[in-house]
Amino acid sequence: GGLAAGMLPREAMVMECAEEAGIPSNLANTMKPVSAVSYTGFNDDEWGLKPDQLFCFDLELPIGYIPVPVDGEVQSFRKVPLPELVEMLAVEVTQEDDSDNLWKPNTGVVLIDFLVRHGAIDANEAGYLELLHGLRSRT
Repeated sequence: GGLAAGMLPREAMVMECAEEAGIPSNLANTMKPVSAVSYTGFNDDEWGLKPDQLFCFDLELPIGYIPVPVDGEVQSFRKVPLPELVEMLAVEVTQEDDSDNLWKPNTGVVLIDFLVRHGAIDANEAGYLELLHGLRSRT
């Protein structure tokens, strides 16, 4: 979700947790701010580019807790092992309209940041520094 004028990132995230995943505020307030990523995407009309920044938070859920889609923006939630997540991120989008994409592009950016922060992407991998730069660059 976006930040409305005067709204702070944590406040917006707690609201999004409730609206999109049915997560109560007492649980959502245990999240930890961990990062921020940036990317350039298309405007809503797809005729121009817009730089965007996303605040990233980690929220550890209790064992067995399954978020529930509430507002229709999310189809479902499921727990995915890190190696499977890496494979899912590597799936090539082949449809011009992105209909075969597993998630929105900005979600992929946040997931890659998560993998970097949790050591699932090795610093010895070719392109590691370029990846880090790309996650934090507003070019």
